[in-house]
Amino acid sequence: MEHSSPHARPNSPAAADLSAVDYVRLLHPCGSIGKVSFTIIQGRDEALTRTYSVETAPIIVESLLDESTYLTLNRFHGPRKSDRLAQINALYLDLDVHRLPGSNLPHDFWVERLHAEIDGHGLPRPTVLTFTGRGLAAVWLIDPLPIKAHPRWSACLSCLIDLFRHLGADSACSDVSRVFRVPGTINLKTGEEVRTIDGTLQRYNFDDLADQIFRAAGRPTRRQLLDCQRKKADKTKSGQSRGLSPGKRFAMIARDLEKIVAHWGGRVPEGKRNTYLHLVATCLTHTGRVAQIEREVARIAAIATPDLSDREVAGIIRGAESQAQKACSSSPALDGRLHYSGARVAELLDISDPVACTLGLEQVFSARERARRKASREKRRRLEAGATPRAAWLAENSAAREKPWVRAGMSRTKWYELGLHKHPTSE
Repeated sequence: MEHSSPHARPNSPAAADLSAVDYVRLLHPCGSIGKVSFTIIQGRDEALTRTYSVETAPIIVESLLDESTYLTLNRFHGPRKSDRLAQINALYLDLDVHRLPGSNLPHDFWVERLHAEIDGHGLPRPTVLTFTGRGLAAVWLIDPLPIKAHPRWSACLSCLIDLFRHLGADSACSDVSRVFRVPGTINLKTGEEVRTIDGTLQRYNFDDLADQIFRAAGRPTRRQLLDCQRKKADKTKSGQSRGLSPGKRFAMIARDLEKIVAHWGGRVPEGKRNTYLHLVATCLTHTGRVAQIEREVARIAAIATPDLSDREVAGIIRGAESQAQKACSSSPALDGRLHYSGARVAELLDISDPVACTLGLEQVFSARERARRKASREKRRRLEAGATPRAAWLAENSAAREKPWVRAGMSRTKWYELGLHKHPTSE
């Protein structure tokens, strides 16, 4: 068969009517890492795959033009399989315009519409645009990416497909092992010759192209995401994490412990004495009173746990002083001191939520009580901000079901005009 020549159409775009050899060399330059595969369709359920080096592929391709031949857009270590990916080489769209209204229009119409959409999104035009016999294939070649960039590439390609879904972008065309028809072959479904019709012949920097695609889709760019992550990291490093600092939290726990021992009549019950004194000493390691640990623990032991031996009290003091010498950080994971949650303290001392509420404890209560208090604070905050109480909202919005205007013997419009919806019980 005869194949198109680059000179067959005068005044055509730079990438128009590329020969199969030039097309393969454009996609896979000599010296690139990995190999390329040709897939030859030989029957309805029969396909043959042949894999060649980037140096050999341009030589072989001319012998495959009489077949329905496809070419991989990315490169692999051997036959095309995602687990053998060597280099990511392109972003691409398979545009099934033949499925859209107006599919009988010439492909030049769809090319112009695609260009208008691309320009409107502020994106660069494709490196090469191919007429596949009934649809279009747009390929943006990129500077080769290593396999570790696969997740970023996949996210970018998915976003690109979403942008052009209304132009028939095939969502199935999103894997690294995708193959496109080779120019110069015949689409056996339509009898049309596959040929390149437009393109810039340029390769693009992936990071720049990805940012343009994400901006067009209204999503944050990689730099914006990194800046956000950096700000969060800086905030964590500077100790500006959410919630109370360990010092403030343990100061509150210390106050709770004083209320608890007062509730017990000033003496800690048997079985809880060592635990209570250990918790008091732990609070002192966090509240900036390290030099006072020995004196304070001995003082509280004499009042609240007088039955503990001097040896037991001295052991608790030594343990606390040892903890106080370790690394200090606002993050428990980086702090060498002991950290107890309020719920854990409540569990260790057998403090129930009703008792915690009665005593007005600030930290020592269960996780369930903490969630209840948080919900209560949020409800109060919303009410102060002007939110409608749920009972009032239900009373107002249940009118459509109950139709109180019918019971009042008037129209719905009149009922609302009189403001009766604000006083549902006054009918």
